[in-house]
Order: sequence, then C-alpha cells, then structure tokens
Amino acid sequence: MVTMRPDRKRPGDALHALLIEPSRPPFPNLVDDLYDYLWKRIVNLEFPPGARLSDMTLAKDLGVSRTPIREALYRLAQDGLVRMSARRGFFVATLDRREAAEILDLRTALEVLATRLATPLLTAEETAVHVEAQQRARAHGTSTDPAHIEEYFHANLLLHDLLLQRAGNRRMLQILANLKAQLIMFKLHIARVPTRRLQAIVEHEHLLAALATRDAAAAAAAMHVHLQGVKERILEDFFSAGDHLAADGTAHMLDGEGEHERSMSARGLTTADSA
Repeated sequence: MVTMRPDRKRPGDALHALLIEPSRPPFPNLVDDLYDYLWKRIVNLEFPPGARLSDMTLAKDLGVSRTPIREALYRLAQDGLVRMSARRGFFVATLDRREAAEILDLRTALEVLATRLATPLLTAEETAVHVEAQQRARAHGTSTDPAHIEEYFHANLLLHDLLLQRAGNRRMLQILANLKAQLIMFKLHIARVPTRRLQAIVEHEHLLAALATRDAAAAAAAMHVHLQGVKERILEDFFSAGDHLAADGTAHMLDGEGEHERSMSARGLTTADSA
C-alpha cells in the first residue's frame, strides 16, 4: 500500500485533514491511498498546474500497476484537480479567469449558507478561540516570516472549517473540499502577501463580531463580503493581464504596497509556506 506521512504544516496536508479525511472510507483500498497521495501532491503544488501526470511513470515510481493509478487519476479528474485529453493524457488542471470566478462564486454561495446554518449553534468559547487566533495573525500581519504565514493560513482554515462542520451538511463539505483544493495556489498567495493577508483578517474580524452575537443574517452577510473580497483580489492579482493563468503556475501581481510588479511561482509558494 502507498503511504505518505502527513505533515500538517504543508497546506495540502492540512486541508486534506480537515476536508477529506472525515469522509474517507473506514477500510481504504489501494486506489483510495493513491488518490490521497496524489491529491496532496497536487494541492501542495509539487505537481504544478499544467504538469503532465504519466500513469506509467507514477506506477513505476510507486511500485504499483497502472490500473489503480489510472483509477485514482480518473477520480481526481472528477474532482476537477486533473484533466484528460487524447493528446496529453492526464495533467494537472489549470484555471482561466471564468473558471476561477465560477469556483469562487460557488464557494461563496455554499459558505454563506453554511455560516447561516452554523451561527446559532456556536458557543461563546468557540468564537473566542478564533477571535484570539485572528488577533495573533493580525499582530504578525506585515511579517514575511514563514512561521507567521503558516499561523495565518491555519487560522484561516480552522475558522472556515468550524462553520462548515457546525453546518452539518456532509455533501456541502465534500463539494467545498474539491473547490478549495482547486483554489489552493490563490489561498497561498493571500497568505504570503501582507496587504492581502491583512484585508482577509479584517474581514474575519467582522465575521467573528457577527458570530459572537449569534446573528445568523449578519454573519452570513459578513461571510459574503469576505468571500467577494477574496474573489476580487484573486481576479485582480492573477488575471488582470488576461484570461489565462500561466501553465507553470506563474502569475504577475502587484506587491504588498501596490508599487512594484513582481512574479510568483507555484513552486516558490510551496517552499516558503512549508519551510
């Protein structure tokens, strides 16, 4: 069986633990293990957007036959993480502007609903824990230290996951797991760029203020504002120069103060965030 020691500091492993593992079969087979292994490698950007995924090479590297590899890749294709073509075979999916906007809009609709359902069920203690986490993230909001980036990234994951778990809708959780996996490069960008990170923290604080009063309508409205802000920032930073994201995961964007242009590679994001 294929095994991969989880590293919760890696974004993909953290996301997998929160969103995928709860619905994992109690007795996973080889295809399940291969699916998890490839899911994490794709989401951790070890296979960058556009990278070819050769079933022959993967089978040789992992010491298994091609059949379970192909079954795992077909499952990943159903999730939207992998695409297939007669000419290229399997390759890591890339998003254009329209696809990114559609995924972000769908995520917004589902998480606003989850927030509305979850708000009356939250305890004061749960809310307080996340208020403190956002305060810690804000204190390091301008830092480029990988530890502080990781601190924000996990605080963000846990806040959103709390609302999804309290909403109690397992199908919603599974759908959002796939959507968030496809958005991982954008989420890493927000975590790494101080001004973007601070904007998200402010929005989280407004959301938590509404959650603290158990006002479901206000909390849902705050979540909508937050996720629409996320959408606008992603589209601006990654697609302002055109409709397509470069196949190697590289995009041009403004820096934290909006004064200089710089480029960012998917591989660079992975290294900085998991250091």
